[in-house]
Amino acid sequence: MNTEIIAPEELARYRFGFVLRQAESAVLELTWLPTSAAMSDEDWMTGLMMLAAEAEAAEISAILIDATAFRHGFEDQESAMSWRDARVIPRYNNAGVHKFAFVMPEGYPGPTAESGAAPIFDGPAAQFPTQWFRTRESAMTWLVG
Repeated sequence: MNTEIIAPEELARYRFGFVLRQAESAVLELTWLPTSAAMSDEDWMTGLMMLAAEAEAAEISAILIDATAFRHGFEDQESAMSWRDARVIPRYNNAGVHKFAFVMPEGYPGPTAESGAAPIFDGPAAQFPTQWFRTRESAMTWLVG
């Protein structure tokens, strides 16, 4: 029995985050860094476009956003989300994303899978369910299950 652990492959990086391909599953992961506290909405958009490009280039079925160190405060959250719905979500759909998960920081006040919340289709263009989690392990179990 082969018990070798295969490390994820880093596909892209910029000063606010990096994208990994999980070698043992078809999961792409964006990890936000603490430097996200200094990013603008445009910097956030750059990160999502980086993730979308990698999703389109890889054969993936799921995306995980590690937001445990995400510290960005949106300048105009409504506009940013509208932009995401119009420009990024269709690219995730094109890439064949079937599930999308967020791992949230400690103290996150919103509903999570662990508190019994059901996944939702986040935004008018999404063709895949999104779920929020307190732990990476719970998120990965849901994504690959």
